[in-house]
Order: sequence, then structure tokens, then C-alpha cells
Amino acid sequence: MNLQNPWSAFLKGDKNALSEVFLTYHDDLFRYGLKLAGNEEMVKDCIQELFLKLWKNRNNLKPVQNIKPYLFKSLRNHILDSMELQKLNATLDSENISVLNLSYNEDDFKVNDQVPEETRLKVIQALNKLTARQREIIYLRYFEELDFDTISQVLGINIQSIRNTIHRGMQVLRNHMLILPFFLMISRNPLLVS
Repeated sequence: MNLQNPWSAFLKGDKNALSEVFLTYHDDLFRYGLKLAGNEEMVKDCIQELFLKLWKNRNNLKPVQNIKPYLFKSLRNHILDSMELQKLNATLDSENISVLNLSYNEDDFKVNDQVPEETRLKVIQALNKLTARQREIIYLRYFEELDFDTISQVLGINIQSIRNTIHRGMQVLRNHMLILPFFLMISRNPLLVS
């Protein structure tokens, strides 16, 4: 589906076009937001607030070439703002509120009989030991299947940094002999990965 037309129509005040954008990207936004925040209600609220804000500010928005990274970046910023606000408002134990601490669990992976349960758990543990930036970039690259340019737009960092971060993260999996199980678990062909 070419979302250029619905985005343009939305910018001109078409509510149905905004609904089409919402329905097209809601699941991806929810999945990404949930990985970032870990709180379903917060993510639902942030997505709703994001689209309300888009509608309210449509006259100030510009056309975008690729809507998915635009929405991912906007949601990511909105979640960061919400988490920072929670931290400021927390009076008792602000240490329990972490900002963008993406982690992996078994639900993130397709069940694959070629990878024993023990190995799956080792892959998940290894991924969760990576830095927060490595976990997020690996998520965007291999789970959302975004290209380097799109990840760069979402995170606001250069492509070489993204490549280096992925390389370092994948090196950890290679060092533990977990690279093949990782790709089997996400059902991607490791020979095709750049």
C-alpha cells in the first residue's frame, strides 16, 4: 500500500486518511512501544496521544517519504517523554522506572524445533546482556526488518554507528556460538544478512 496519498490527505484534514495510517501501523507501533516501555497501558496511551497530536498539529507537519520511521521516531520520543515525566512524578522509588530498557523473552521468537529449549534460553540471555542501544538496534533490524537508513531516521544516529553496533552485538552471539540459533529462532537466513 502506498501511504503517500493517505498521508497527504491526512495533512489536508481527511480523518479517514489518518485512520488508515493508524490501522496500517498500529500493530508495529504497539509491538515496538511495548519493547521500549514494557507497559501495555502506557504504550496504548502513547499511541493514542501521538495520533491525537498528529491530528491537532497537521497544519504544521510536512510530507514524509517513509511513514514508518517517522511514526517509530515520534512514538519513541513520546515514550521517552512519558517515562521522564513518570520519573519526575515518582516520589517513592524512582529507581524502578527505567528509560527504554528493551529486553527479549521467548514470546519474541517463533517456535523452531531445530533450536533446543536450552539453546533458545541462552540466546535470549545473551541478547539481554547486550547494551540497551545494541538490543534496540538489533530489534529494529531483525524483528521489524528495517534497513539501516530507516533505523538511522528512527534513532537519529548515523548508519556507520548502526552497522558497528549490530556488528558488536552479533559478535557476542558468535563468541557464544549462538548466531545460527538466533537466526533460526527469528526464521531469517543468516547467509542473507549484511
